[in-house]
Amino acid sequence: MRKKRYLACLLALCLLLTACGGPSGGGQSETEAPPAETEEPSLPNDGQPEEGETPPAEAEIPTEPEMPEESEAPETGEKPRPPQPPREEPLTKEDIQQRLTEAMTALEPEVQLNVSGMEWQFGAENDLKNIYYAILSEHPELKYTYDLEPSLSGDTAVCVFRYMPYKTGAYAGGLPAGSHTVASLHDAEVMAQGMNSGTQRLSIAITDPDLAVEDIQRALGQAGYGWIRYDLSRDGTEIVATAPVGKDLSACAEAINESFRLGGEVLARTLTDGMTDREKARALYDDLVGRVAYDFRYYSDPAHMPYESTVALGALRDDLAICGGYAHAFETLLDMAGIENYTVTGISKGEHHMWNYVVLEGQGYYCDPTADRGGMGNHFLLTADELTALGGYTWDRTAVETLSG
Repeated sequence: MRKKRYLACLLALCLLLTACGGPSGGGQSETEAPPAETEEPSLPNDGQPEEGETPPAEAEIPTEPEMPEESEAPETGEKPRPPQPPREEPLTKEDIQQRLTEAMTALEPEVQLNVSGMEWQFGAENDLKNIYYAILSEHPELKYTYDLEPSLSGDTAVCVFRYMPYKTGAYAGGLPAGSHTVASLHDAEVMAQGMNSGTQRLSIAITDPDLAVEDIQRALGQAGYGWIRYDLSRDGTEIVATAPVGKDLSACAEAINESFRLGGEVLARTLTDGMTDREKARALYDDLVGRVAYDFRYYSDPAHMPYESTVALGALRDDLAICGGYAHAFETLLDMAGIENYTVTGISKGEHHMWNYVVLEGQGYYCDPTADRGGMGNHFLLTADELTALGGYTWDRTAVETLSG
């Protein structure tokens, strides 16, 4: 009986050493596949332990985990996410100003801005409007953008632009009925001059997209002879006339007509047949500066200085004027003589001043009849460099020379 027990234990120990890789060195490595199963030898008593004996534990054969194929991604339970665009960083006010400037330059109809975290001073809409006005002040060439409509939705600010139609090709299909064509700065001035009868509004269609709003406005400013102010409407589709405070358009139109009537008398007594334009300009200038005195009430009693001293009527009717009266009188006389000319505003000796720009044979010259009052001629037909050399004059040379271009 003991011998049987000894043989059974010895056989079980051999099986256990074989399964676990015992000292015989026949055990499997971690990378080898498990050996094929062999028929297990039968134990005495049909493999059943005798009474009181504990059966040997079955050996667990380690198995290598299955690896996924190279082309298969491991299962994670989540579908792969598509690439996400980078999150736009919140903008500063400087960023917004730059972005809006770019959009207005490119005539973009709308801009959306990420303004999360933005601190508004007067509210989003008001601050965006102020940024828009700052852009127009810094870049007057963008004034064709006549409106910005801002709104805020969560962290997104939406800015909708409105542009003057002449910049967007709105007239490609034809001009609006009843509108007058403005194809140049000269056209703008002539159209406004035609309103000097007392017309308040005139529909226009600007057909040259390269015209700058500021230049159009300067051309309109030449038309009213100091009596009527002409402006381009907000959307650029009309010329609008405005009279000085306390006056009406019809009275201003009558004053302009009276100035031309008096100017006709000056031309009749100073000009002769056969004169060149240069000779005509000189004769009219000499008559003006030799006859008209300066109205010093501008300094001593401005409240009692009549408005007429600021326009041609004071010089041509009353022989009394300040710089505006001298300049507008010379303008009126040159217009009647058919000589191209423009009034110029700037600074002279620290004060606001007005003088004239005259075009003769394609060359522009400056004249300051106020400075030559009393019959002098030191400021007649000077080049820009010559006028500058006299000292004390500052003005926008490019602006006035653009009008004559």
